[in-house]
Amino acid sequence: MHAIALDDSRLLDTWDRAAMLDRPWRELALLESASGIPFDSLARLSIGERDRLLLAVRIGTFGKHLECETACPSCGTRLQLAFDAAQLIVPQRTVNASDLELTDDDWTVRFRLPDSNDLAACSANIVENGDAADILAERCMTVTSSQQSATNSVIPNRIRERVTERMSVLDPQADVSLSLHCAACSHEWQAPFDPAAFLLHEVDGYAARLTTEVHRLARAYGWSEASILEMSPVRRRRYLSLLLQ
Repeated sequence: MHAIALDDSRLLDTWDRAAMLDRPWRELALLESASGIPFDSLARLSIGERDRLLLAVRIGTFGKHLECETACPSCGTRLQLAFDAAQLIVPQRTVNASDLELTDDDWTVRFRLPDSNDLAACSANIVENGDAADILAERCMTVTSSQQSATNSVIPNRIRERVTERMSVLDPQADVSLSLHCAACSHEWQAPFDPAAFLLHEVDGYAARLTTEVHRLARAYGWSEASILEMSPVRRRRYLSLLLQ
């Protein structure tokens, strides 16, 4: 996988345009700007394929080194975490049409891997229309039975669980977890990692710092935003340090 970089100017432009968007459209706006892939095409990627691209953008823009913190669910101790983003990338898997069909007794289920359109539908409808699993089943599964006229709403739970497990196997990048250990109480657990939420948080923080730098330099020297953003971070920091002398 090749890293995909957002330079400072495009990052700010995209951050500005995406500020009013809900998830999952915000992360797709970042991907569109970084990769040049049309928005609609990105929306149809499986969640794992989308997340693989998001990790490429993160590595290209901010580097491989990740730092974050979490709390131990057992004792509440705060853990400082540092790891390599490249280690979170799962090898791509080829998915054939036969992989997207499952039979169980008299039931046959054909399904597709969830994409960003499905996540958006879940977010928009879950409060009014029930559980996300029901919404995903309705959108991603087509069920038939030799015994009766089947609908997705009556599919047995064991079959739904089998389909969900198959989806995880076919799109493993969509379900990445970190193995964590608390030195204070020796508790061990698996914590899900959401590349989209992590990257959006980092972009928000970086954009806030960057606009502050632009403001201070423009106010002091009268330079335009475009000329300031064309500078390397090292040069910008040097000029900022001079303002303190």
